[in-house]
Amino acid sequence: MAKVGYRADAIVTDYVFSDILSAGADSRSVALAAFSHTPPSYRSAAIAAEETRGRDAAAIVGEYRSLGAPLLFMIDDDALVVTAWQVRAEGAPSLIFRKHLADLPALFAAHRNEWAPLAIHRAKSIGQFDRSYQLDFVDIGLLPAIEGEIQVKLGRLLEVTLAETLRARRSPTGETIVDDRSMFRITFRLLAAKVLNDRGHELASQWRPDDIDSVLDAISRYYRLPRFPQERAPEHRAIFGAAWDRLRAGINFRNISADDLAFVYENTLVTPETRHYFGTHSTPRQLAEYIVGHLELWRHEPAQLRIYEPFAGAALFLVAALRQLRDLLPPDWPDATRHQFFVDRIGGDEIDAFAREVATLSLILADYPNANGWNIGEIDLLADQALSDRLSAPNVVLCNPPFSAFSPEEQTRYSELAARSVTKSGAILSAVLDRCPMALGFILPRAFIDERQFRDQRKRVEALYREIELVSLPEGTFRTSGVEASVLVARSPRDGDLGRPTLLTSTVVPARYREQFLRLGTPVISRASTRTAKPQPSGDLWIRELDALWHYLADYPKLGSIFAVHRGIEWQGNQRQAASAESKPGYSRGVHNADAVHPFRLDPPVWLDTRAERLRRAADLSWDRSKLIANAVRLSRGSWRIAAAVDTEGLVCSQQLFGCWLKSEGSGALQTWAAVLNGPVANAFVVIHSPANRIRVSTMQSLPVPAILPTNTAPLIEEYSSLFSPVNFHLGPDMEQKASALLNHIDALVLKAYDLPPRLERELLEFFRGARRPTLHPWRHWLPDDFGPALSLSEYLSGDYGKMAGNWVLDVFTPLPPEEAALLRDYLGPAEQP
Repeated sequence: MAKVGYRADAIVTDYVFSDILSAGADSRSVALAAFSHTPPSYRSAAIAAEETRGRDAAAIVGEYRSLGAPLLFMIDDDALVVTAWQVRAEGAPSLIFRKHLADLPALFAAHRNEWAPLAIHRAKSIGQFDRSYQLDFVDIGLLPAIEGEIQVKLGRLLEVTLAETLRARRSPTGETIVDDRSMFRITFRLLAAKVLNDRGHELASQWRPDDIDSVLDAISRYYRLPRFPQERAPEHRAIFGAAWDRLRAGINFRNISADDLAFVYENTLVTPETRHYFGTHSTPRQLAEYIVGHLELWRHEPAQLRIYEPFAGAALFLVAALRQLRDLLPPDWPDATRHQFFVDRIGGDEIDAFAREVATLSLILADYPNANGWNIGEIDLLADQALSDRLSAPNVVLCNPPFSAFSPEEQTRYSELAARSVTKSGAILSAVLDRCPMALGFILPRAFIDERQFRDQRKRVEALYREIELVSLPEGTFRTSGVEASVLVARSPRDGDLGRPTLLTSTVVPARYREQFLRLGTPVISRASTRTAKPQPSGDLWIRELDALWHYLADYPKLGSIFAVHRGIEWQGNQRQAASAESKPGYSRGVHNADAVHPFRLDPPVWLDTRAERLRRAADLSWDRSKLIANAVRLSRGSWRIAAAVDTEGLVCSQQLFGCWLKSEGSGALQTWAAVLNGPVANAFVVIHSPANRIRVSTMQSLPVPAILPTNTAPLIEEYSSLFSPVNFHLGPDMEQKASALLNHIDALVLKAYDLPPRLERELLEFFRGARRPTLHPWRHWLPDDFGPALSLSEYLSGDYGKMAGNWVLDVFTPLPPEEAALLRDYLGPAEQP
């Protein structure tokens, strides 16, 4: 292996590692493991070898997935045979070749380039982002699979340790024996000691494992970290001695990448309570790695990079950048040289003292086995010129800025930055764009994607960069915040040339895949488009979902040409007090809440205050006329956002709802129009063209509708509505199934009126896969999972899809006899290879 480029200290015999992908995470040993660089870990594992000893080779390979080596040689000494296997994240390993043992040196010589440490390492680390680095035998899913499982098992170990420590730190009288900062400091030292001990570092010989003070003293000296007098109290010794025993008995850290520990340390130990108390914020590990990975730093010489994280918090971006940068460095660099290289090129600022301490400790963990040297600056970056001055040197900026607006007091105190935008995130992004760094990655409010308040910043991004990606994140992405967010990744400065094309990428993380994304970084849905910024940037950077569908429907009539759409009544003062369950003088029957609307049904009306002195607007609308009532506030966070029902009773609506009046008679039955608004086209349009929590009047007005309405929906809608009594909307199981079937047939008729191409209709229907529909009964997706035939919903419901089941091709097209097939092949000639 040395002849292929592996350093002597990166080739380890009898290597012990934790089988993290097994239930118990027990330790295993492999006869030989070669690593692309040191220190060894699953991230740097490249090639391994083991003896079969009479066992099945494929079964043994499967047991070594957690090692992280993509290529495993199995040696059968008795048969003098060697087999090479591709280690896969899922399923059985793949046999690459079977050779005589004596051929092994020649095989290494023949595969010198692809088996080299740097080639394998970059295939593992960069191959998932850039196909040019991929190698056939490297399963790019293996690394994320191990990574995700490590996060789970490490997190579980630390959570148990933390929970027991939290209980132990309170005296019988309820007094806190150990404060939060001491707990985090000492827990870091214990984690570092566990790493050093499991990896067999020489420092571990300098402490007595059963003496917690000797462990903490040795770690504090090595990392040049202070120990405080109160940490030597007997109570502290007992609490953290027990924690040390739990960690020592836990999974082996030897094969775990040090930056995994940094991510878990910050994510597990910095609790929501301490985040609130100390003002720290967090960037999820996979999100930080996704952003850094999509900056494509490998395009540049590492020595050119200067990476900076303002508002660093716990510096998760910097930890991700350190991991990415390490992958770009020559594998033969000594640890101390790499450490100094990182310290010179990676830095950040944070005003909160506790966050700075967590950030420094996270970077120390990620940079094993090097001592301290990190410096997270203490500065108020919102102060005039502070951020601008700090941006003078870096050429890569990573930032998760505060999302809030400037308060009146902050507008005065931070007048220069506040003049740029009403939001801190917009002002901070503007200041960064002034410097036009080589690449930038920002976490921003969801509004950045398409809201007017960020249009100026989007135009500037388009004018400055040729490659731009926006990512829409679901609610719940951030553990400590329910805010919806987006990501901006911009690279390749255009140097003033607006004529060069802009590559736009729009990426969506569906809510149903949020947990998978936060664990593995996938799956996501991406759309790409190319355009120029000439004659001037538009700021329209987002490629909308179902974009081809909206292009197809661009010339269809719009709802606003058929209906007058108005939001309901708004009151002076408290809106909630405007509704009553009982009749009062000056009150009218109406609908107050958006969730009172269901497909084709309204909840029983309440009484709304219609006294002139209480009304702010919408009082003079023709509420007594028949109309459609639809919600103006979303009904769910998923793909189903809107529902509509017909009102013939003259009900009044609050501002949470829309009233929709036909502009002229003869435009179609209101029930049929309700079917259009309850259908998939209308709901998808509303989701994609409105903010997350509300529906704009302009969106309703621009909603595409069929040129010719279906004429046979009325009996189905009438039958559907008749299933529900006026006071009880709950159905039995049989009626629930019937209601779903009726609703599906109504949807099919509406879609048939739109006359969509099968591919666009299927994309539309799949947009709702897994989403909960706001019906009064359970509803499942129209099509079974993995339904194959390209049929319309009408054809599927009619049963025509059965004609395409089974081996229907052979029923329609009879195979040629072998002699005729041979003659035809000779006539056509050899087929071209793709």
